[in-house]
Amino acid sequence: MTNSAAIFIESNTTGSGADFILRARELGLVPIFVTASPERYGFLSRISNVELHTCDTFSESDVRAVIDSIATDMRIALLTTSSDFYLYTAALEARRRGLTGPDPNAIALCQDKERQATALRAAGIGVPHSATVRAECDISHAIKKIGLPAVAKPISGTGSIGVTFVDTETSAADALRKLLGTTNDVRGRPIQPGALLMSYVAGEEYSVEVLDSKIIGVTRKHLGPLPHFVEIGHDIPAPMLSRLRVKIEDEALRAIQVLRHVKGPAHVELRVGEDCVTIIEVNPRLAGGSIPTLFRYTTGFDPVLAVLRSLLGMSSLPLRGGAHGSIRFIVPAREGPFALPQCEHLVDRFGLAEFVLYHTPPIEFRRRNDFRDRIGHVIAVGDDPAAVARRAEAAVAFIRGA
Repeated sequence: MTNSAAIFIESNTTGSGADFILRARELGLVPIFVTASPERYGFLSRISNVELHTCDTFSESDVRAVIDSIATDMRIALLTTSSDFYLYTAALEARRRGLTGPDPNAIALCQDKERQATALRAAGIGVPHSATVRAECDISHAIKKIGLPAVAKPISGTGSIGVTFVDTETSAADALRKLLGTTNDVRGRPIQPGALLMSYVAGEEYSVEVLDSKIIGVTRKHLGPLPHFVEIGHDIPAPMLSRLRVKIEDEALRAIQVLRHVKGPAHVELRVGEDCVTIIEVNPRLAGGSIPTLFRYTTGFDPVLAVLRSLLGMSSLPLRGGAHGSIRFIVPAREGPFALPQCEHLVDRFGLAEFVLYHTPPIEFRRRNDFRDRIGHVIAVGDDPAAVARRAEAAVAFIRGA
């Protein structure tokens, strides 16, 4: 495998982006990072000897030209991305070069939330009722069809960006108009205006983490206050009765089979209310929100490494289990300067496994009502799930000055 390349087309900016590069190097590969904006990724300055190729990654032809130029100098062992925005491009290029990877058509189906919901519903899988809004004239019909309360969300997107709970006709119409007026995604790429209005599903939220149609684990998710859906914490393994766990896992596996996403990672988000499982959406990638890191702490299983091994045709690694872990995110209570307390002994004081800030102080906080509101996290691990969660929550409360 020496002098073989692992090509990454862009990345997520926090979480597993750096991990993919580091694990590729551990596997004896030469990591090559293809990006339009190297300055977007702070972790690149902290990782030595990463080969950078700059091009317009919005353009499939430009990406193709870079990959072909790399192939003239070295063998390409794998090609992937950890960013939602480039999953289809990476899958398409991997297939073109005869590399192992997910089906580009399955990626496209999963990423179009309207088509995804239609396919799952047709297969008898529980999903929220939904209506598509393409223009102003569709808004009134969508509200009448779905009813209230409901959730307005982009047809494609990530990180809870633009996802809003609505419980009046005025708030629903305002949220849908705002989505119709959005012509670029968070990275500035042009998108087709449109929105979904989906019925609101009450209940506890979970995600099922899957790789190559096999369950990695089930995560309990904690959200901030409505009307937004900012994820503020995760617990692994999700505390639940074994009967419910089996039901959740079976439904997640059914969903990815229907969507034909049988190769590669999947992050299946769902809600459980009154013993009824409703699939919210299937994301054809590893979980975000540092869930892979939480798995490493609690099971010894590294999902990032497992994805790379799968792409290389290597055997899967065993899950060990035993510990419980909680991650809680630091979200300031108000906009403006965020003053950190003295945190030198925070890890020891609260028995933490990890404390990370995503920004270098001083921090000027501006609320976005999505994943960008999280300025850092803490992780606690131990044998008692309730005690672990309390330690993580206490640490975040201390940091926020609560």
